[in-house]
Amino acid sequence: MFRFIGRSVYLSILSAVIICVFGIAAPVCRAAYPTAPLKQAELFPVYDLIQPNVTFWTNIFTQYTRGQALVHDMGDLSRIYEEIRLNPAKTKEAARANKKIKKAAIKKYKTVLMNLSRGRAPKTTVEKKVAALFPDKTKPAAFRDAARRLRVQTGLKEHFMEGVIRSGALIDEFKTIIKSYGLPEDLAYLPCLESAYDVHTYSKYGAAGLWQFTHYTGKLFMDINYVVDQRRDPIASTHGAAQLLKRNYETLQNWPMAITAYNHGLYGMSRAKAKHGTYPAIHANYSSRSFKFASRNFYPEFIAARHVAKNYIHYYGNITLDRPGQETRYKVKGFLHAKELVDKLPLDLKTLQAMNPALRQPVFDGKKYIPAGHTLYLPKHISSDMLDKTLFPLYRSAQRITPFHRVVRGDTAGSIADTYKVPLKDLIAMNGLGRKAVIHVGQTLKIPFKEERARTTDGMPQSKALPQSKPEPTPAAQPVPNKLTKLPRDLKVVTSDLELKTVHDEKGNKYAVIHATYEETIGNYADWLGIDADEIRKLNKMSPTQNLSAGLEVTLPLPSGSVTDFQEKRVEFHQEIIEDFFKAYFIAGTHTYTVAPEDTTWDICREKLEIPFWLLQKFNPDIRINGLVAKGRVLLYPLAEPRAKHPDGSKDLSYAF
Repeated sequence: MFRFIGRSVYLSILSAVIICVFGIAAPVCRAAYPTAPLKQAELFPVYDLIQPNVTFWTNIFTQYTRGQALVHDMGDLSRIYEEIRLNPAKTKEAARANKKIKKAAIKKYKTVLMNLSRGRAPKTTVEKKVAALFPDKTKPAAFRDAARRLRVQTGLKEHFMEGVIRSGALIDEFKTIIKSYGLPEDLAYLPCLESAYDVHTYSKYGAAGLWQFTHYTGKLFMDINYVVDQRRDPIASTHGAAQLLKRNYETLQNWPMAITAYNHGLYGMSRAKAKHGTYPAIHANYSSRSFKFASRNFYPEFIAARHVAKNYIHYYGNITLDRPGQETRYKVKGFLHAKELVDKLPLDLKTLQAMNPALRQPVFDGKKYIPAGHTLYLPKHISSDMLDKTLFPLYRSAQRITPFHRVVRGDTAGSIADTYKVPLKDLIAMNGLGRKAVIHVGQTLKIPFKEERARTTDGMPQSKALPQSKPEPTPAAQPVPNKLTKLPRDLKVVTSDLELKTVHDEKGNKYAVIHATYEETIGNYADWLGIDADEIRKLNKMSPTQNLSAGLEVTLPLPSGSVTDFQEKRVEFHQEIIEDFFKAYFIAGTHTYTVAPEDTTWDICREKLEIPFWLLQKFNPDIRINGLVAKGRVLLYPLAEPRAKHPDGSKDLSYAF
């Protein structure tokens, strides 16, 4: 299973590494020792090539606090230009000030490097200091290249240490789970890197939970929907992570690549392996649109995180780790209303929610039931016997459905609102019907739950607080706002954005015609319809590797009675994305970005603006943001900040749901 590296190479590496501070040896030839199990250390080699990266991240995790940052070269992490001071406070004011400090530092060293790239001798003290970081007789072009590789890394000492403390409650069970899949138990240190063992971690790009699964990858191994998100369940997600890592390893046959694939994706790493063969060659030479700094450094970061977490006393002193919790785990046998559950038990709703992060907010709002078969985590004093006796009368036979109405001839928005006893203005707002409330036969309208009616922002009705955006001005005339002066119509899901038309072929078979929108995949459609994804691809003449693009017209076969069910799942999918994002982030203001010639949507969202694609599209509803955006186009984008950055309760410009 492991690549033979040659006796002379093996002996030289072994002798050099055996005294390494990490105590990590080179890979052992399995052919030479067929019956000897490999040690944990031998599975995760530290190549000479990545040693500077491992050292860099070890220092970031143990020496530098959030009040410090390093200006460095992304291509050579041993090249540190300067240590800068930041405001360590967790406030929005500090975050804004720190962004300015980092931006100024990048500008400073870019100017210095560009001066050196002109081929003249360094003059200033800073230029001489920077020049000394490069080999003698460095060519001018190398300084110009280095100017494009500038980056600022904030210290993570407190963040990482807090994660090590939290890990004490779970890591032993995680190791047991991982070993049950035949995998090395040290993979349990991966959440130290991914989430600092914080189950509530949610990235701007939709990765959730301790193991930071994306929605797409998570669906392969666990339940993720509007009711439950097992990415936030520590135990279920660890089983999912073990399965994913096992699949990666079985395909790639070595742990450096398998762990990198956890970040970059199995397909991408398989392509990299086919092109370059070995991990060191991939690290040194592989390049793609998405294999950039984060992916290239993921394995070195894991090595550093694993080493620090295993030797935490050396780095942090005698800190006390959290202990495993004492809870009752109970699989419910039917659907349960959360409020009815707590009313019958010595338990309050807040505790139930805190102990069950996999249950989403609609469960605690009463819009959905705890699903049958779900494993609840409850205080130890609530025994399984008590639950067996108490819950049986509370079980319901089916999930509470999201109410939809299929428009028929004679319907008006007013008559539908009267039928369901909801305010007309709420029905209009929920479905984006406009001032005239125009509807048409066959349209599917979402009926607001009681909890969704008359939502307000800053005490004003949502329709007034978030006005309809006007057509975009030409780039030359567009103002540069520094606060929320212009907003999209709203940041809720409206059914008019997800229009579905039904058609029939000559044999009477029923189909839906839709336009794909952000985050959707063929796999989503297949899941929502209960059919095979290949059936959809064949119908639309799509290749197995072709991805959906926003705006693409897609024809879907409709099994009998599936229209409303499909629409419900589709709307809830988008509600889930938006609600999860705004639970973790708030909008601190807006700015504009002018598209550069080389920009792709990926570059703009991931590298330049650090926001998800769907959010950029929401703030630019009149522009089709898909693939390449025209050079010179001015985009309005939000400044998304983590909610934890202002724990003082100061008011922000977030959206109510």
